[in-house]
Parts: sequence; structure tokens; C-alpha cells
Amino acid sequence: MARPRQLLVGALTGAVFLGMASPAIAAPGDTITFSDSRLADSGGLAADPDRSVYWLVNPTDGGTGSVAAIHPDGSPAGTVSFDASPSRVESLSYVNGRLYVGDIGAARGDRSAISVYRLEALDYGTSAPFTQWTLDYPDGPHDALAMMVSPRGNVWIVTKGDPGGFYYAPAPADSGEYELIWESEAPSWVTDGVFIDPTTVVLRTYNSVLRLDMTLYTVTAQEAAPEQPQGESVTTSLDGAGLLLGSRNEPLLIKAEMPTTMQPLDPAPSIPPASATPTPSPTPTAPTAESGSPASNGGQPSSAITALGIAALISAAAAALVYWRAQPSSRGPARRRHSGG
Repeated sequence: MARPRQLLVGALTGAVFLGMASPAIAAPGDTITFSDSRLADSGGLAADPDRSVYWLVNPTDGGTGSVAAIHPDGSPAGTVSFDASPSRVESLSYVNGRLYVGDIGAARGDRSAISVYRLEALDYGTSAPFTQWTLDYPDGPHDALAMMVSPRGNVWIVTKGDPGGFYYAPAPADSGEYELIWESEAPSWVTDGVFIDPTTVVLRTYNSVLRLDMTLYTVTAQEAAPEQPQGESVTTSLDGAGLLLGSRNEPLLIKAEMPTTMQPLDPAPSIPPASATPTPSPTPTAPTAESGSPASNGGQPSSAITALGIAALISAAAAALVYWRAQPSSRGPARRRHSGG
């Protein structure tokens, strides 16, 4: 049986290693860095589990349509072009073997009609046949960064605003012009989204990741997003178990878990953090328990707080050791319009 002194020394050692262990809230996950830095401006991202690649797209501003695929290690897999001249591509979705390209952006919010291209083949180095739809907003012009395609093939657009709006076109088939249907208000300043099952989506903003029930349009989980200069893309991981988050002006993707808790969050900003002018604070203060605001490092405890925790553990163990020595040696042990996506 271990002697009391040995138990206390073990407790002291355990306290030190406990203090050195990783905090309970994990840091942002691993990253995928692009071998081709030209993809750093990508605002669209889609997982393709059939080819084990991720598709990316840069805004085209009137150029020829093109998408690029990367392997999970960030190395190039290939490119596919399509014979069109999109205006402002902002989002991608991969569903049932086909890639949807969302030409939906409007920096001045002045587009009353948008275009979606469905690439019917994805052979690297070729020009893909495609189906094109023109989708008209029923209530005037908007800007949008988020397009999602449900497993049923319905095309969803989430417009930017405070609040935004959910619009959809029921599974268009042939090329042509269709009117979008307004369904519900959406969270403010959404920058991308993805279906994770027929009735659930994950949306992202510049500072958060949200999980929504699309039968009721309600947020069921929300968590802080890792810091990115201009976080405008999200997709599932290739195995569907997690998420991958991308940013314009940054040549990497960040892995993250699906949101499962309702964290208190600051309101989503309308502009990327990289565009905001920070106001210096002469005396930085930690968030109060009442505020619930996530820390600037993604919600992790600061190094100072961690150090204080280590010191407290060591002090407690040391005090216990002193107390034991002072005792006699004889001391004993102490609302929905249609069903889903």
C-alpha cells in the first residue's frame, strides 16, 4: 500500500501534468494548405467523396468558367472548365455525382436574377457539358454568398442581410428561367452553407458556424468559427463526419467539428474581420461570465488563465504536503411550408 508521503508526491506530480495537459476546449483542427496559392481567393468549396477531392472556385468577374479540385493533402488534382461567362461565382455544391456552381454574388446587392450551372461531367482537363438555370428573385435585387443543393436536388439561396432570406427553386430540370420562392428569414450575414442530411444544414458567417433544422428554419446549435481573414466557404469533410472551413485571401482550409452546443455569440459582422479597423484597448479585459463572448483565440482559455490554474493546483498540493508533515505520525486517513430540403 502506498505511504501517505508517496500519495501526496503522486498528487503533486499529477497536478503538474494535469495543468500542462491540453485545455478541455480543443484548438481549431488541422489545416489543408493549397500547393497552388492561386486558389487562395476561392469563395466556393465542395466535398466530392466519389473522387476523394475538394472542389474550389475563384470569382470569375466575366471570365471563362472553371473549377479546380485538390487532394486532401492540398495538392492539385485537376481542373474542369465549362463554356460560360459567370459574373460572380461565390458557392459550390456537390450532389449525386454532379457539381453545382453558384453565380450568385453582387457586391452592390443589385442582382435581381442569378445563374446556377450544374456540371454534368467532371473529367479533369476537359470542358464539361452543363445545365444552366436563371433564377429570379420574387422581391427585387439581392446579394448572396451562399448556395446549397439538397439531396433532393432543390437549389437554395441564402441572401446577405440583417436578416437574410431563404429562397429556393424546386429541383429544376432543363435549362431555363425559374422564379425563386421565398421561404423564411435566415440568420444575418451568412457567407456559405451545406446540407448535411435532407432536413439539416450548416451555415457559416464570418464569426460563427450554425446548425439549422430546415423543417422549422430554427437554429439548433451555434458555435464560434475559427478566426479567418474572410471566412466565406464551408463543406463537409469527405467522410461526412466533420466540416471544412475556407477563407478568401488565405491558401488553406481549417477542419472543424459539427456544431452541437448553443454557445452565446456576438452578432455576425456584415464585413470580414480583415476589413474592420480594430480599436486598440489600453487595458485588455477578459470576457465576463455574463457576457459569454468567445475569446479571440476561438474560445480557448488564455495562457494566463491556464498558468493560474497550474499554479493553483501546485499550491493546493504543496499545502496538503505541509499539512501532512505537521500532523502526528499516528494520523489516520482522513414553422414549415414543405417537408425538408
